[in-house]
Amino acid sequence: MLQLLSTIVSLALILGGLVSIIFPIAPSIPTIWFGIFIYGAAHQYIDVNQFFLMTITLIALATIFLDYTMSKGGMRKFTAGPWGIVGAVGGGLVGIFFGPFGTFLVGPILGAVAIELLRGRDRVYSYQSGNYTIIAFMGGTLIKLVAALAMIGLFILRLQHKV
Repeated sequence: MLQLLSTIVSLALILGGLVSIIFPIAPSIPTIWFGIFIYGAAHQYIDVNQFFLMTITLIALATIFLDYTMSKGGMRKFTAGPWGIVGAVGGGLVGIFFGPFGTFLVGPILGAVAIELLRGRDRVYSYQSGNYTIIAFMGGTLIKLVAALAMIGLFILRLQHKV
């Protein structure tokens, strides 16, 4: 019974982490990692052994590090502020109601520009911030998506005893 419950919880966490890549409601990569970890721990590390968990951990840590350093380095290079990123995420969430185009392009740009303008920044800075924010958001999303699919794919292959 415990293994069935842990499998359901693990699956929910993995799927929730995958959804969080597109809709940032939770830290996506750590959520996926935690789902795989729960599965391994509940099944006494039989299918998912500790070496496999170490491999998944390295993928997760590399992704988090890459996403963080790219975001910080890009913010310095393009002089985008953290409020621009908050505006982009908010704009993307509002954009959900207007389809994929609103979610991934129009919403984040308008949200970043609006927040920067409301904070009293000049228009040129605000537009640059909006442009960088969309590049950073899409780049980070792509990196997390590739890492998540790699982690989930390796997990599925491991459960089938192919890795």
